[in-house]
Amino acid sequence: MALRPLQQPMPPFWYGSSNTTGAAWSGEHGMHFVANGPTAYAKVNIDAYREALAKYGGAVVPKPEFRGGAVIGALRHIVIADTDEEARALAKPNVEYHVEHLNWLRKKHAQNEAQVRGLVPRGVTFEEWEKDGMAIAGSPATVVAEIQRQAAELGINYLLSYLFFGTLTLEQALRSLRLMATEVMPKIERL
Repeated sequence: MALRPLQQPMPPFWYGSSNTTGAAWSGEHGMHFVANGPTAYAKVNIDAYREALAKYGGAVVPKPEFRGGAVIGALRHIVIADTDEEARALAKPNVEYHVEHLNWLRKKHAQNEAQVRGLVPRGVTFEEWEKDGMAIAGSPATVVAEIQRQAAELGINYLLSYLFFGTLTLEQALRSLRLMATEVMPKIERL
């Protein structure tokens, strides 16, 4: 039995996907969208979403505060510190710990090879994630520049960021969060 939301107008639905099938499905149903995966791969998914959303006619529940009325975002793991070196030193073991455990879960619960891969081409090292744009680590200035670069390349108007992952301590994650709030967000032009 398909249930409809009691709230009227209904709340905006968001859909996250790592493949073009999910991206297109989201657009075909007028949802908002968040892509995951390497920047080049996310671009393909965002393009599939945009095409499907245009055919649908736009978001069912438009968000006028976002350019075009539809929220189009990307998910990124972010570590911010005073220097690039410090941020990268924190990010490396934590991204790799996070990836190791994601892959363990995929293998444990997969029923076929496609599920093991998770349908997203992902590296296993911090350096691979950083090169692919999935991890952003650096000083506030470095993080601002990378977010702006990716926003321009992907055409996103929203950023979903993980600031607490792997074995980061609460103190380390809160430090990143404070720098994000005080030094990064005010300098990012509205996506």
